[in-house]
Amino acid sequence: MEKESKKNIKRISHSPPHFPFEDPPLALSMGLQKVSNADWFEIFDLQERALQLEAKRNFLASIHKDIFMADASALTASIDVLNLMLINLTTYQPDLYSLKNNIIKLKPHKYFEGEEFLTDLNINGMHPLDLAARLVQEDLLIMLPPNKKQKGWWLAAGSLTFPSRWNLKEKFRKNMDDIHAPVPFYKDELKTPTNNFFDKMPYDDIFARRNWSLHDTPSLRQNGAKPFVEKTGINSKNAGERLWLRVERQTLRKLKRTGAILFTIRIYIDPLKEIVKFEGVAKRLNKALSVLPPEMQAYKKNNTFSDSVQKYLDQF
Repeated sequence: MEKESKKNIKRISHSPPHFPFEDPPLALSMGLQKVSNADWFEIFDLQERALQLEAKRNFLASIHKDIFMADASALTASIDVLNLMLINLTTYQPDLYSLKNNIIKLKPHKYFEGEEFLTDLNINGMHPLDLAARLVQEDLLIMLPPNKKQKGWWLAAGSLTFPSRWNLKEKFRKNMDDIHAPVPFYKDELKTPTNNFFDKMPYDDIFARRNWSLHDTPSLRQNGAKPFVEKTGINSKNAGERLWLRVERQTLRKLKRTGAILFTIRIYIDPLKEIVKFEGVAKRLNKALSVLPPEMQAYKKNNTFSDSVQKYLDQF
């Protein structure tokens, strides 16, 4: 049966699915769009999926305590997350997932040997969110609503293997406003609408948003431990070789039983030299860079090479 599943999978690799350079290219908003249940978890390239799942497995084996953290109050929400994901993945990705006799199987194919997990938490001893995050490329974070100890929405649990210049230990159990304190313009322009949306967010609807930045490394895990080097050596001639477009595709879903909100974070990394081959993308990225305020340039750490990148993009 497993050998047959390899033959039945006929997916092909897609071009990078997200070029989040909107018109206007800078909008100080959450930028949310409602998506369907079928689009909750994204799988575009099976080889990329295999590589990311392998990287996640290796990191969890070596530095689990740095990747996974959970407050006891997030247990019920974590159970709900796991159950929702088991239903979703086997319903909308049946060529890649199957569930039978309390075993969730990640089916093998050309690039992937396959993997399986026991879903009975009483037997496997795993935390439900830890298990859930091993099934997909996405990282998973749970925000709980305010309570007597927490004045705002707060980060109560997370499996964060592929952070983009931050780490879970520093943000764990902090409220949303403290987590986003370094983000330019958050306090004055985004704090109130973001908190209002969380408070009023409808249950079980799924909303998606995207962030982007240029990085000088293709590493999936960037936990902020490596200090930023001001002199990068990147210029208009080598920018295509030395830089990667890193896109975060996030989804938000409020859970009915607990009122918790689940964040998923999916990372896409593509070389800049490949990105510019797609029609219109170089022009859109150039425009987006040109209108970024200095504060946002510094936050994205693009300020030291932004001019060089724009000169590189002018060629296309």
